[in-house]
Amino acid sequence: MADEFGRITRKDRFEKKRTNTKAITWLSILGGVLVVVVISLIVFGGDDQDAPVANDDEENNDTEEIQDEDPDEHTLAEDQDELEVEEDELQVEEIETEEEEQEQNNESVQLNEVESDDDNVRSAYEGNWDPIGTEQEEPHTTTFDKDSVDWQEMMKAVEVATSIPTDEQVTWWFGRAGDQRAEATISPKSNQDETYRVTMEWVEEQGWQPVLVEELIENEHQ
Repeated sequence: MADEFGRITRKDRFEKKRTNTKAITWLSILGGVLVVVVISLIVFGGDDQDAPVANDDEENNDTEEIQDEDPDEHTLAEDQDELEVEEDELQVEEIETEEEEQEQNNESVQLNEVESDDDNVRSAYEGNWDPIGTEQEEPHTTTFDKDSVDWQEMMKAVEVATSIPTDEQVTWWFGRAGDQRAEATISPKSNQDETYRVTMEWVEEQGWQPVLVEELIENEHQ
């Protein structure tokens, strides 16, 4: 009976030992699987989580750069447009100011019709025009070079006497009319059938002064 008890005990111990062995084996397998899963989550899961964050930062940085650059470029373009508009407005104001001054000067000028011995003169008048001013130094030398200051000032004197702007004048002839005197035959571009002969004289340190305007019947220089 003791042997039977001993055999049962050994058998039980063997079965228990085998059961423990199986349990340890399964636990080892499960532990290994868990370790692999954890490592996979750390390696692959961590990279996936970090990557989008990095991309988001880059996208945000790019967006910030675009937002920083675009307003500056837009502002620069607006500044250039505003500057051009201001320059145009200044030019318009200058032209309007010159026209107003010219109108005021014309209103203050007293014109007197005079007789002419020239059969080609339809009408003639004198006026109390002021010298136009000058940039030239004395002693003055009359020159008919179209690129000279003297020529430009003579054209201005013609404008003052006839109210025809210099850039609207067709110049048919320009020449001397005596000592420190000049004579110009011109027409307006808008109506070249109208022809005027303007006589002017040089006033020392004050520039050319118109003294006589004659409207011609025929253009002798055309």
